[in-house]
Amino acid sequence: MIAAYIVYPVLRFFTPPAVALGEVDKVFVTTLDKMGLNTAKFFKFLDKPAVLVHLPDGKYTSLSAKCTHMGCTVAFQSKDDNFICECHGSIFNIDGKVLKGPATRPLPVYYVDIEGNKIYVTVKKQLA
Repeated sequence: MIAAYIVYPVLRFFTPPAVALGEVDKVFVTTLDKMGLNTAKFFKFLDKPAVLVHLPDGKYTSLSAKCTHMGCTVAFQSKDDNFICECHGSIFNIDGKVLKGPATRPLPVYYVDIEGNKIYVTVKKQLA
């Protein structure tokens, strides 16, 4: 019984609040001045881990950070511009494509919108 008092708060801490798909399709992530070149910022998007990366060429990309194999959170390897799943060894390139399994599906890619100094991530391409 004591274990329940310990485990439940830990699980609640690591479980994001439920958000219905389509309820939130645009999320503020950070500002331009807080993202150095070749850095990554992890955040919650549509109830899942996601990552925003400021690429060496100055562009931004955003992907799901949830491995398509078993759902573990991937880590960003800036020296290789890869994402690695430390649970089972899958490796994805900066575009989300699988470089090494056991994952067989790519990481979903999100759209990045910059409005002034603010960076947003969306599931839909915004029309200008």
